[in-house]
Amino acid sequence: MSSERNIDIFSGLILILSVIALVMVIIGPFASSYIGGYTYYYSCLDCENSTPVDYVSQIFIIILLILQIIISINNLLPNKFISKDTTKYGLIFAGLTFIFTIIGLTSFGIAYIAYDWWPDIGFYGPIVAGLLNTILFYLKQKNQ
Repeated sequence: MSSERNIDIFSGLILILSVIALVMVIIGPFASSYIGGYTYYYSCLDCENSTPVDYVSQIFIIILLILQIIISINNLLPNKFISKDTTKYGLIFAGLTFIFTIIGLTSFGIAYIAYDWWPDIGFYGPIVAGLLNTILFYLKQKNQ
């Protein structure tokens, strides 16, 4: 007898998106600003020009992405280490990732409104992952 194992495509995509976003927010600047005279300010985990709100938002984004990775790994394993259905929590975590990304960028934009500023790689990873993971967790919950 052959036993087929159904692969959860939603959890696989969520895992890939979350890992990519986690790497992007850890290694790249969240937002950047041109102050003038060849001077650029960056918001990142080890930059001194981060506002307190966008720094805390980046920490929360990292925590939320790690939680989404844990949930997706749990759903992909044949013997789950969390026996409860965690799709609802993943949906909440993905939505919060999107919200904290917007809050962090808004904080940086308000602090550097007098200068040219723009979102950077550390923003784009979590915003895309937050939006797509929210959709994927919703579809996963709808298909159960």
